Amino acid sequence: MKPNIIFTFLLLLSIVAIRFGGDAIVANYAIQKNTYLANESPTLITQEKESCTSPHYYLANPELFQELSQFRAETNQHRATFWLKKRIFLADSLLTGDYVLSFDNLTYVELTLMDVWGNVIAKRKAGLFRKSKDLSLKDGRDHFIIHLDSETPYTLLLRVKHTKGYNPLYNFHLQTPLDYLKKKQHINLIYAFMEGAITALLLYIAFAWLVSRYRPYIWIFCFLLFIGFYSYGLQNQFIDIFFPNNPQLGWSLVSVFRNLAGISFSLLTIAFLNLKKISPQYYKLMLGLILLVVMTSIFNFINNYCFANFKQSNSINLFVGVVYVLFFSNLFISLWKKIDRMQRFLIYSVIFLIIGVSILIYCGLILKEQSIQYVSIMTQFFVLCITMILLIGIRLKIRKSELEHHQTTETIVLERTAELKKANDALYEQQIQLLQKNHYIETLIDEVNHRVKNNLQLLYSLGSLCRSDHGNQNMQPIQSMQDRIHAMMLVNQLLVYNQNSQLKLNILVAETVNYLRQMHDPEETIAIQVDVSQDWLVTTQTSIPLALIITELLTNSYKYAFPKGRVDSPAIYLSILKNEWGTTMRFEDNGVGAKAPAPTASFGIGLVKDLTRQIKGTVTIHPENGFKYLFELNNII
Repeated sequence: MKPNIIFTFLLLLSIVAIRFGGDAIVANYAIQKNTYLANESPTLITQEKESCTSPHYYLANPELFQELSQFRAETNQHRATFWLKKRIFLADSLLTGDYVLSFDNLTYVELTLMDVWGNVIAKRKAGLFRKSKDLSLKDGRDHFIIHLDSETPYTLLLRVKHTKGYNPLYNFHLQTPLDYLKKKQHINLIYAFMEGAITALLLYIAFAWLVSRYRPYIWIFCFLLFIGFYSYGLQNQFIDIFFPNNPQLGWSLVSVFRNLAGISFSLLTIAFLNLKKISPQYYKLMLGLILLVVMTSIFNFINNYCFANFKQSNSINLFVGVVYVLFFSNLFISLWKKIDRMQRFLIYSVIFLIIGVSILIYCGLILKEQSIQYVSIMTQFFVLCITMILLIGIRLKIRKSELEHHQTTETIVLERTAELKKANDALYEQQIQLLQKNHYIETLIDEVNHRVKNNLQLLYSLGSLCRSDHGNQNMQPIQSMQDRIHAMMLVNQLLVYNQNSQLKLNILVAETVNYLRQMHDPEETIAIQVDVSQDWLVTTQTSIPLALIITELLTNSYKYAFPKGRVDSPAIYLSILKNEWGTTMRFEDNGVGAKAPAPTASFGIGLVKDLTRQIKGTVTIHPENGFKYLFELNNII
């Protein structure tokens, strides 16, 4: 809801309230003047004697009564019971019919209507504290319905006991039902308008809180709700609906609603002004004021419900109201420069609060119990004005917070964008540096690989040169050395080709087997069977020892296992299998074998065992009926 709409609604509310309120007051006075109790014979009064409660006794002793205008009670009137007597005579025959005998604020009233011979025509009970079961179906808590015939004299006796602590007001009015309804109609119309406006605002505040989750909406909702209950509790409908058989409890709760509204307004002030932050001293004083209101509310409820001393409770509430006026006046004078433009709307609402509380204090001091019939309407009017002003302030504050949040978000986004750009630039520089380092490392690795390859090729060429110079004499050691050098050259070549720290095991084995076959068995007279999976990879630390082991085994088989003419269908079998315990490599030939291996004398077998230990494995050798080697390796794959 926009501020200009709220101001417009507030202006219309004021105009309507003043218009209907003025009409109601004028109509009320006009109808009060048109009452038979005001215009006929004087009203007489006497104080009840303790042992005499029968209406016939007071009818038979007219000397006990005196005129109401001259009556002075010997004791406090709120502690005693009084009898009022009135003679009624309708001279015009057109006046026969039902009449409403109404009164204000009296707690217990008993009506006795007698004819001229002393016969009781009607006897009924009413009063604000009467239970619903004690009331006649036609009567209410504040009125009787009686039938009067014209040209017939009546004597009306009213037994009155007022227990609210105030002196009773004997403002009885005898009216026609139409005049009574006119009087009630104007007042009820204002109540309906005010209560409808309060209900609409409560719904708006509830939806606004659900959307924004702004805490001050909760306190203003509670403030308006409790004020609504307070003004509604001053009406008889509240008692008839919620407390029909315990009216005193309902009337005792009215002041509790008012105090709860005061507590809600205090909490609203704390939340809306952020009072704990801007003024810790006033924050503590506000908490003390809330504690005072809580204690006052508890005391007044007990005092009203248990002792029916509403006058004393009202005096305490008037004192608390003065404290509220002084505290909030001093609070906003002191904090005016510390609060922003939106928070100052709370000051504008407090101005209405101070005016309303001051008027209520004045009415309570001057009119006393008569002020009840005006308090409800005035409270509803001022509370609606206060609520509308507060909603303007809250809406503007939320709007400001939204703008500040958007600005803060944009600032954060810009800062984060700048930080991300700076981080991206740094990452780009680091990426360039890493690329340069990678290029340098690749260059070094290529150089190292090239040198390793050249060195191994040099050693291999030297072996070939030695073989060509010396012919076939003593060529076996040189050939074995060339085979080993070739195995290392093969591993280096495969690593450079794969550009990785791992290489495929089947390629390594196949290349090694093919090379040694070309060197030692170019005519392929010896059958070789190889069983290795294609998917297995081995690391650099494993590939060189494993290639040297295979080279040694094949070289030994080619050299010693198959002498010419001694073995039919020579064959070699090599397998590498993986299981759950590790890796098993098996090498077998069907050569001549030996009775027992000589590890210390054979350089090749010793080299095989050393290389096996290097890759954390074990080897078992069986030389009978051809050599058989069983390697148990620790998960080299």
